[in-house]
Amino acid sequence: MKITPSLRVYFIIVMIITGITTISIMSVVSFNYFINGLDFSIRKEMRTQAFQQPVSEGKPIKLNNFVIASTFDDLPESIKNNIDESEMQSRELVKNVDGHPLFAPPKAGYFAMKLERNGEVRFVATSFFSDLDLPQKDKFFPPFKYLVMIAFTAMVLFALVPYFILRKITNPIESLMAWAKQLNKQQLTKPAPDFHYSELNSLAEIVKSSLQSVQASLEREQQFLGYASHELRTPIAITRTNTELLRKMIERDISTEKQLQVLDRIERASLNMTNLTETLLWLNRQADKSIPLSTVSLGQLTEQLLNELQYLLNDKKVDIQVQTDQTEYQLPAVLCRIVINNLIRNALQHTNEGKIVITQSSRQLIIHNQDLSESMTENDLGFGLGLELIERLVKHYEWQYKNTATENGHYVEINFI
Repeated sequence: MKITPSLRVYFIIVMIITGITTISIMSVVSFNYFINGLDFSIRKEMRTQAFQQPVSEGKPIKLNNFVIASTFDDLPESIKNNIDESEMQSRELVKNVDGHPLFAPPKAGYFAMKLERNGEVRFVATSFFSDLDLPQKDKFFPPFKYLVMIAFTAMVLFALVPYFILRKITNPIESLMAWAKQLNKQQLTKPAPDFHYSELNSLAEIVKSSLQSVQASLEREQQFLGYASHELRTPIAITRTNTELLRKMIERDISTEKQLQVLDRIERASLNMTNLTETLLWLNRQADKSIPLSTVSLGQLTEQLLNELQYLLNDKKVDIQVQTDQTEYQLPAVLCRIVINNLIRNALQHTNEGKIVITQSSRQLIIHNQDLSESMTENDLGFGLGLELIERLVKHYEWQYKNTATENGHYVEINFI
């Protein structure tokens, strides 16, 4: 089983290892500096005391816990027994410590140094012994223990402080994670909570914005499927029915003229599906993109689309009046075709008996349908998917659009400005 690493544990472990390593190195360095500092102090004091008073051979003197002699043999026996004369070099401190002052006081320490000035030679020595009879408070306490205690305290702080800092930071992060997990369609409409830190609030807004985009995409896809399944159902049914009819007519060797009539119905249904699909795909996939401009004659385009949609008037008593001009403008041709096609198709589909007036002048197009049939319903007046699509399409280019219900029809006006 794969173990997923935790950022919190990783951060704490790294901080503890870094702290222990750093503090250990600093403790060792501090102890070495302490020992070297003691040697420096003893060396300096020996140089100071060596020539303060005259010393004759065989008569060493004692001055401030230091024994000063003119020869090595005049030094105390304890010094001669623990210091090797051959190691004595001018101005070099020689020492011999019985024990190591890390965790316990040394039993004894012996220090000696040879000094020369103006032809005179001096040997300076001192020693110390652990006095076990001293009160506990006066006993020697190894300096390294202080360092160990300080280092241990620093390590604990180095571990605890990052832990509490990380805890203070991760709590809002966990709150952000919990909030993100329970986000749904209703939660996306509400403001994001305050997660204490500006970076986390920005991240929450990014998460919310991303999910809103995903939700909007899903809604567009669902809307597209809804529109497509509703609007394409009729032309698909017509295509299938007439395809089967055409097959039977071919098998029975029915006249070519009648077969062409059936084929014509299939072609019209296919054209209808093409127009619908083009509209739906543009609306759901390309509404955020600009369409290239080209030279468009609104009058010519209107008449062309009206001819293509004539099949919608079969067996209908509808009088169509068309008035257009041939002026040309720089417009998005695809979008104009989609809008005008839907306007004319809605008017033809929802007028069973009556009159349709189509007027195009300059950049303005007006379509007014009047249905006088007794079976007229609200949908027959021009309501439906087509007009809903048009409203969304023209809104993208901010064209002037007006759709008004009349007593027995619909009045639509659009300005391609």
